[in-house]
Amino acid sequence: MNLKGKTRESKGYIVDEIHRFNILLDTREVYLHGHIDSEEGDSGVEYRMSNNFVKNMRLLERLDNKKPIFVHQHSIGGEWAEGMMQYDAISTSQCPVVLITHGIAASMGSIIPQAADLRISMPNCWWLIHDGYTDIDSSLTMKQSKSWAGWEEITGKQMREIYVSSCKKAPIFEGKTPRSVLNYIEKRLSEREDWWLSSGEAVEHGFCDAVYGAEGYKTMEDLKTHVC
Repeated sequence: MNLKGKTRESKGYIVDEIHRFNILLDTREVYLHGHIDSEEGDSGVEYRMSNNFVKNMRLLERLDNKKPIFVHQHSIGGEWAEGMMQYDAISTSQCPVVLITHGIAASMGSIIPQAADLRISMPNCWWLIHDGYTDIDSSLTMKQSKSWAGWEEITGKQMREIYVSSCKKAPIFEGKTPRSVLNYIEKRLSEREDWWLSSGEAVEHGFCDAVYGAEGYKTMEDLKTHVC
């Protein structure tokens, strides 16, 4: 965004937008940074990050339902339900969505980008694919623990389906069946548990489409051409 010629007051509004509300209206950019988690507020659990993200996405859609939305994400992961709120907000958007990962795209933070129309990784962003951690603890009864374990099994299957749907389009999996792609992913997770990938490796395996700065992806304007 070019701030040249703007008044001090208008510049203040722009700074407030980006730091307080995690959005830039003029350039249609949304910022999704931090741990994907719920917070304990005065009225109980608050899903602040996801709620704000859904509001920002819908706001930009109402302003113009044709122009692309750019989501900047930096995430070490977090809760499944909150992450899927963000995933659904992107996948159901009327606007084309470009998601750019910064720093790290780990765990749930590697799942959310799969909902976007274009997935871009910054050059030094690292990706982490794994099964995540259980939320079963000693405060649950035996029946509750079994129920929770059953739910985690369902979400684990859904996670794999999302990965396979994205990765099967990668050149290294050309001609492979979804079952073959799934077997490959499960083998990697079995060998390492935490599977780390560089930006280039994430592109190679189909977790994202390109590294920012590569030919055809050098500027934000370049990114628009891939979704418009």
